[in-house]
Parts: sequence; C-alpha cells; structure tokens
Amino acid sequence: MITETGRVLEVHGEWALVACRRQVECARCAEGRGCGGGVLGKLLGDRLHKVRAATGAVAVAPGDQVLIGLGEDAVLRAALAVYLVPLLGALAGAVAAGVVLGAGEIGTIAGAVAGFLLGFGWARAYGRRHAGDAALQPMILRRTDGAGCGSR
Repeated sequence: MITETGRVLEVHGEWALVACRRQVECARCAEGRGCGGGVLGKLLGDRLHKVRAATGAVAVAPGDQVLIGLGEDAVLRAALAVYLVPLLGALAGAVAAGVVLGAGEIGTIAGAVAGFLLGFGWARAYGRRHAGDAALQPMILRRTDGAGCGSR
C-alpha cells in the first residue's frame, strides 16, 4: 500500500478532502536546478495538493492529521487504463487500417490516431465509471499524532 500523511480540510459524508505536501526528490530539484520538480513546485505555490479520500471507519474532523493509503492494485488498474488501453487502441487501429483494409501510409496513421482516441475515450469513461468506487480511491487509514506533511 502506498501511504502519505496529511491534514483533513473538509469532510462531506463518507469522503474527506486531505491536504498533503508535494514531495520533491532531492535538494537540487527543490532549488530548481535538477529535473524540474522544483520549478514545478514554485509554479504550484505552497506545494500542497488536495486529495479526496474515503473516510471508511475512521471518524475525522477538519484539522485532523491522518494517514491515507492507496492500494497498489488501484495504481496498476489506473496505469493500465490510462496508458495501455490507448496504446493498444493505436496499434489495433494501425493494423486494422494498414493490413486489413489495405490503406496506405496516411490511412494507417489515421487508423492509429482513431484507435488511440477510442482507447483514450474508453479510459476516460472507465475513470468516470469508477470515480466513486472506494476500493480504487485513497482511503483514510488512521489519525496520526500531528507530525504529518499537511501541516503548515
């Protein structure tokens, strides 16, 4: 399970909005001289990001420090939906246009683009369909002692 600490901002029924500090890989990136993480952080302001998390059985209130977690299977499913499905759609579209229909180079490229867009549309619909599925969302695991990264 992937975990992160943060501070509860709002609670709406079975969902809470949790603020966490953005993580930067190294001091060089934090100074803006590395891979670009620090530059992105400066553009984003105070380096806080907000996460919608299911409260589960944990009773929380605004201001509470919490540990949130997301299962690896949820990350894998999301990666497959967002990356693999559009890629496979592009390949299938190119093969269908080029080999099956006998289209030329431009037709094969058009088939790949059409397949990619169909795969991307499927991934988007998949995301909308599972947006409320608590098993695929971050969940509040427990309250912490207040030393989390969401504090200011």
